[in-house]
Amino acid sequence: MRKLLFAFIALMFINFQSEAQNVYFSLSNNVKFLKQNSNDTLKYPFVSGFQKPQFNKMDLNNDNQKDLVVFDAVGNKIFTYLWQNNAWVYAPQYENIFPPISQWLKLLDYNCDGKEDIFTASGPAYTLNVGEFVTSNGIRYFQNTSTGNTFSFKQKGNCITHIFNGNEDCIEFVSTDLGVIDDINNDGKLDIVQSPSMSNYFNYFECTRPIGNNNCDSLSFDLKALNWGHFNYKVVSHGYNFGLPTSYLFKGGKHVSNSFATFDMDGDGDKDFIYGDGIIPTLIYAKNGKELTKLGRDSFIIEDTIFPRNTYRPFDMVWPSPYFKDFDNDGITDLIITTNEPAAVKNTNNVCLYKNMAVNNTVAPVFSFVKENFLQDEMIDLGGNSKPVFVDIDNDDDLDIIVATQGNYLSTKNSLDLLYFYKNIGTKTNPIYSLVDTNFANIQANTRLPFTNVTPTFGDLNGDGKKDLVFGWYNGYLNYFENTSTGTNISFAKRDSDYFSINAGTEIAPQLIDLNNDGKLDLIIGKRNGTLAYYQNNGTISQANFSVTPTIDSLGKINVRSRDDSYGNATPFICDLDNDGIFEALIGSYSKSVILYTDVSSNPNIKARRFASIFKDDAAVKTDSIMQGVYTSVSVANIDNDSSPEVIIGNQRGGFRFYKSNISGKISLAANDDLITKSFEAKIYPNPAKNYLIIETDLENENAQISLINILGFTILNQIMNKSNNKTKLDLSIIKPGIYFVKIQTETGKQLIQRVVIGE
Repeated sequence: MRKLLFAFIALMFINFQSEAQNVYFSLSNNVKFLKQNSNDTLKYPFVSGFQKPQFNKMDLNNDNQKDLVVFDAVGNKIFTYLWQNNAWVYAPQYENIFPPISQWLKLLDYNCDGKEDIFTASGPAYTLNVGEFVTSNGIRYFQNTSTGNTFSFKQKGNCITHIFNGNEDCIEFVSTDLGVIDDINNDGKLDIVQSPSMSNYFNYFECTRPIGNNNCDSLSFDLKALNWGHFNYKVVSHGYNFGLPTSYLFKGGKHVSNSFATFDMDGDGDKDFIYGDGIIPTLIYAKNGKELTKLGRDSFIIEDTIFPRNTYRPFDMVWPSPYFKDFDNDGITDLIITTNEPAAVKNTNNVCLYKNMAVNNTVAPVFSFVKENFLQDEMIDLGGNSKPVFVDIDNDDDLDIIVATQGNYLSTKNSLDLLYFYKNIGTKTNPIYSLVDTNFANIQANTRLPFTNVTPTFGDLNGDGKKDLVFGWYNGYLNYFENTSTGTNISFAKRDSDYFSINAGTEIAPQLIDLNNDGKLDLIIGKRNGTLAYYQNNGTISQANFSVTPTIDSLGKINVRSRDDSYGNATPFICDLDNDGIFEALIGSYSKSVILYTDVSSNPNIKARRFASIFKDDAAVKTDSIMQGVYTSVSVANIDNDSSPEVIIGNQRGGFRFYKSNISGKISLAANDDLITKSFEAKIYPNPAKNYLIIETDLENENAQISLINILGFTILNQIMNKSNNKTKLDLSIIKPGIYFVKIQTETGKQLIQRVVIGE
């Protein structure tokens, strides 16, 4: 009994200590990268790239000016910019104020309080109540409950419903589409326009809540118009059929992907229609003839397939998506055209900004092209799937960066990955990076199959003092390129495309490191299933030798695959972060961003231990498990010769982020046997208690298990706190008086333990 008590108290001590995390990584914008073909440096190089961005506005810093919130559906990543001194200033400290967003985001004031609420995609993962059925194409609604500088959003519904013929059903946005939430009928309330799955027409749902402040929270919609506007998309050609009766819905075929917006294009007071197609590179505009009809109903009458007119149009942008916002805060609505296609599309310089030259918003807009790389012109955005690695490739005693990337789709078609070489033209204490080669090592030469999903690693495998190149790729084989450089002339020669016949499955990510400390480089391979394989080097310093089968098939029992995904895509970087002789591993993944493990060892009996919540994007915010995106990769090095190494993280969107490490003490001494958990706030009262306990937390969008544990460490009561309600009550009527512990553990592993006394 006493051993059980001691073990439980020790566990409590570890968990309380974990709140004072001794290792974390903070976003740094201090490392300089030159603009291409320029001596100017990028202002915000580490935003980490756009691929299919969506644009919204809200006041983030309470200065009565609308700031910019960009949501990229590739990785469900949010980016925030403040409007300061007539320019957009990247402000990542606001990115984690939002709840988890999926597929699309619209920030609009629904409940009449002047604050933007959240509309986003719904699905079973976001249910309010355990066991309820939720359609995957529904609409989630979060009310903005922020006060002052404290942000909060409370989910009010995960399926916005409508009434039709007395029946209630979910309003659905097809997961690939970008529909409309806008005040269509100009009554001061938000309505919804959507296109049903596999259709080519549009339905109109009108907000029917009564006017008045007491009704602002009511989510009440009626289906007011099937085949809204009496038109549909031809599908077989880029145009519309006009003047159709409601029953005539499917003329021209069925459709699967679109993005559209409503905007008064001719200054006549009604909403016109701007449409982007999933396979056509241009937008098409339809005029609303509502003012011409006797009944005053929305009725589209003519089209313009040249939109926007009299200015540049991006013909190489498949699935164009329009966004009408005031992008320069001059009070007049501008236009952005970007893409909603995540893969086979132009993926660099793909955010086209058009300034509205009209005198105000009551007349027809006049859009003038400004640039094709809005915000992208101040960040690193290589195109897609960037995987950066620190290495002194030119032997000048400072660290360069080699980046594997899909590059620009228009030239690589996402099937010819390249290596980009960023040379450090600064010093070993003050690095400045310049892109000097976009086809480093010419890895695509003399190959039968194009390389995709390339992940590089460097190390001296033949004892000549020069770092050779090994990379894995989509088919699971390793390619070996010998470093044949002489002097300042950098060159690599391909020696093997099936290195030691090793194949660890598809999309492998290798790293060369001496894991067993015998002076020879071993091989770690991150696998698609989320685990790591360890291959011991059985050769010599001058001639590496690896077995075709791994020495340890699941190194440290590590697995970074999310339970919601069928694959994990582990991309490891193993190093000794705190110089205590014990290896740590920072591991990129498909959907869990970057995870830190300690006690990574060549001993098959040692299980690595995991840290959670290790990143922060601003000094003023708490550490968190920050979502970097999907297909993340990581590399670590001390690039400025100080006491703390830097971390670079790549992702599918084509950019990367820089973090500075903050380490106090020894990492391995702080880790418990499972994970270092993120703290959260909870109120547990009354204490002492008698017949009941009230438990309130600041958790949002996360279920939690409440456990009552006695002094011996036995759980005597369990209760679920649903994410729809962050307050619950424990019935203590049958619990004996004494000292107990309340343990709150969330579904993502955060936990909190607090002592309570139950009296007579």
